[in-house]
Amino acid sequence: MRNIDKYKHAFITALDIEESEVREDLALGDIREWDSIGHMGLISEMEDVFDVSIDAEWMTEFNSYSSGLELLKRLGVDFINE
Repeated sequence: MRNIDKYKHAFITALDIEESEVREDLALGDIREWDSIGHMGLISEMEDVFDVSIDAEWMTEFNSYSSGLELLKRLGVDFINE
């Protein structure tokens, strides 16, 4: 499975939403499931899936689908050459 697919699947698993709800413009608070509790579950899922550690200060930067991608890229997750 490609990393982008793992990333999308993390949203589906952590937020318990349908694949069709995972959009590139999705942002924290856009859907009922992505509240503060869902956000912590999503961070935990991303840490498990990509074997990374997300610092508390970076958790606040992760407030949208696209910002999560950028965060993971900074942590060394490759979404291009996989």
